Order: sequence, then C-alpha cells, then structure tokens
Amino acid sequence: MLIPFLFTLLSFIGCASALSHPIERRATVLSPTNDPFYDPPSGWESASPGDVLRSRKVDLAFLEIDEYKYKAAYQLLYRTTGAYEHNATTTVTTVIIPYNAVKDKLVNYLVYTDANGAQCAPSYAMRLGAAVGTDLALTYQQLLFNTFLDQGWILTVADYQGPTRGFAAGRMEGRMTLDATRATLNFERAGLSKNSEVVTYGYSGGAIASGWAAALQSSYAPRINAIGYGMGGTPANLTGTVENLNGNFFAGFSVTGVTGVLYTYPKLLAWAQSRLTDKGKAAIEYARSNCLVNVLLEFPFIKLLSDTYIENGARLLYEPIVKSVVADIVMGLKKSETPVAPIYMFHGLHDEVIPYSDALKAARNWTAHGADVVFHELTDLASGHLVTELTGIPNLLFFVRDRFAGKSFPKGLTHTTADSGLSGIDADAQGIASLVSSIEDIIGKEVGPGDSILKSRIAENAH
Repeated sequence: MLIPFLFTLLSFIGCASALSHPIERRATVLSPTNDPFYDPPSGWESASPGDVLRSRKVDLAFLEIDEYKYKAAYQLLYRTTGAYEHNATTTVTTVIIPYNAVKDKLVNYLVYTDANGAQCAPSYAMRLGAAVGTDLALTYQQLLFNTFLDQGWILTVADYQGPTRGFAAGRMEGRMTLDATRATLNFERAGLSKNSEVVTYGYSGGAIASGWAAALQSSYAPRINAIGYGMGGTPANLTGTVENLNGNFFAGFSVTGVTGVLYTYPKLLAWAQSRLTDKGKAAIEYARSNCLVNVLLEFPFIKLLSDTYIENGARLLYEPIVKSVVADIVMGLKKSETPVAPIYMFHGLHDEVIPYSDALKAARNWTAHGADVVFHELTDLASGHLVTELTGIPNLLFFVRDRFAGKSFPKGLTHTTADSGLSGIDADAQGIASLVSSIEDIIGKEVGPGDSILKSRIAENAH
C-alpha cells in the first residue's frame, strides 16, 4: 500500500536528515508547557482578537530542507477566541520574513499538526533547539515554504489548535487562523500594511482551519483583505471522517481528532470521561502526549467506535451531546457562513483517509449559497491522501500566484479533473522545475534499512 510506504519514507527522511545535516548546537528551547512566553500578561482578556500581547525573535531549523534562508523570524503571542465567541484565549503564530519581502502580500500557511501533544505546536517544533524529530509530519510540509518565500511572500504559521490542542475543533481553529492574520498585520516589524492581500492555505488538518477561516471571515474578521483560501484533502465532516477511519490503517487520526474536540468542549469531555474504558482513557492520554507519526504507529487499524474504547462506541457520534457538537462543525451548512473570497479545493478521488464525498458536498453547499469554488479532483488510483498533498502543490502555487496577480476567478462551482496533480504542468515554463523534481524524488525514492525497521514497528503495533 503506497500511503503507509510514504509515512515510512517520511520517517526515514527525518532520521537520515538528522544524521546527514548536523545542526549547530544551540541551547535547548523550552516546550510550550514550560515556556513563560506562552503565558499571557496580566489584563490580556481586555485586548481585542488579533492584538499582539508579546513578541520575540527566533531562529528556525528545517532539518529536511537542504537550503533554507530567511531574513528574520518572529513569534507573536496574540489574543484570540476559543470554541465559542465569548471564550477569550491566546495562542502563538510564527512569522517568517524572506530577504526579498513583498510588503503587501501575506500567506497564512496552516501546517497540519493533527495531534494533541504540546510539543507538536509548530511554534516549538520549528525552532532551532527543539528536540530533533519532534514532529516528523512537519517534514515535507516544509517543501512548500521555500517556494512561497522565494516569491517574496511573508508567511505566518499559526498554532491554530490553541492551548487546548484542539485538533478538529473547526470553529475555534478558523477564528485562531483569522486572528493569526490580524496579529501578523498588526506586528510592525513585519512591515505589512493593514490592507495587505492575504491568501490562506491548509491541507488535511490544516484544511479544517482554512475552511472554517473562509466560512467565518465575513462575520468574525471582515476587515481582512482575504483574496483566496486554498485547501486540500479537506475533512469537511468530522462524523464522516471518524467513521471512515474506524479500522483503517490511519485510525490514529480518529484518536487525535476525538481527543482534540473533547478537550475543546469541557462539557463533552466530562460526559466522555465517565464512559471511556481504561483502554479509551489510555488512548486519549497517549494522544495528549505525542505527535502525529507516533500516534499513527501506535493505533493502526483500531476501531475507536467500539465498546473497547467507550461505552456504546458504535453509536458514539450519534449520542445527543456528541451530535450537537459535531453537527456544528460541519462545513457548508449555514448560508450565513459562506466564504466571500475565492476557494480552491483539491482532493483525491481515492483518498483513503478523508472522504472525497464530504469535501465535494461542502463545495457544492458553499456554491449553492453564493461562493466561488474551484474543486480539482485527482482520479489516479495512486492519488491517496499524502500523494495528493505532494502532487497538488504546483497547482496550489498557481492559485496563490493568480490571486496575488489579480487574475479573474470563475464564478460558482468549477469541478475539474486530472489523473495527477502533476498532469499537464510545464514545470520549466512555470519556473518550478526544482519543486516538481523534489516532489517526484520523494514519491519515487527507494528506502533502505530504515524502511524495514519502521514497517516492522507498524506490523508489531497492528497485532
């Protein structure tokens, strides 16, 4: 199966990179739970969403990218909003400024964390001095960073899961994403004007944040000059995603998703605590302490929706208290939450992690309410969840370029298809030959001893 192979490859790349690209020794940085930077100052509750409460200059380390250069990077602690609009809270975004920075364009890049450990937050995992290999899922997401920075676009990379580490809590993630944009625009050292054009992008878990930011922007942050939202492999419906993952190789995603929602909605957590089995409580605790790759290796093929993990597990998502929460985080249902900026979505028809049909339904609902959406479907049998992320990068880049260039965008729903995200792309003419070569190298690379070791770990955990 290609997708497990890619996860194995990803882990191998991380290990190989750590060995072949030694880093200059720096002082170890503190994790978010121990770093006072993350603790808001007195009186922070009276600040407005997007206000910067604290900032610092940081050094970033990207072990898996041979050449990575930026002029400066800063971290901002900012005021934002939790699960409900009256829930004031804070989180952090990392602002990366290239040498050739264009001062009227910003990309809000939503890396998927998809895990609940405090150390998995991008603001920690990206820092020089963080434990090497903290979050291997960050590895090839950073492939796109240089591509954006080379264009002169400033990046902001938010900890959009917040202090509750609320993976899959879509409304909260959307607000934290919008407030990361506001904070970056408010931060004078970034040099951006308040009317800077903003494009937001996220894949998989990042697409939850991007989709909800698009949906909530007109009501929550209408002054942001958002000119486009990109999202791929979009988990538009938590119920559909968790049911699809039940017994799936990637069942660990359901553990981290359920954990994230439970800890974002305290009443739901209290209800669940009295019904979780010992095995269920252990799974939640493991998810709260680890990052994505470890969780996936720990829980392949499990059936979270079973009595093994929680009472009446098969009906978990339909219990009234659960249903009321998950129904409220389905994209595209409310007309009042229709995106006003152009939307570009891409999804593999044979995505084995995130249901294709749920993403397409969200696109159709949005356009029925007046949104403009291009939905790009990849039909190749090899275009599973992770392959689609990689091969979808070039067309995503074209979308961002076109938005910043002020090109027209089709009205309503435009549903396009291709065998692969790389189909029909003239990489040389588009100036992305090195990017496409890197993608093809990752997909086609043969893996040595590390491959067999990690595959054996997967097999051991599966039995």
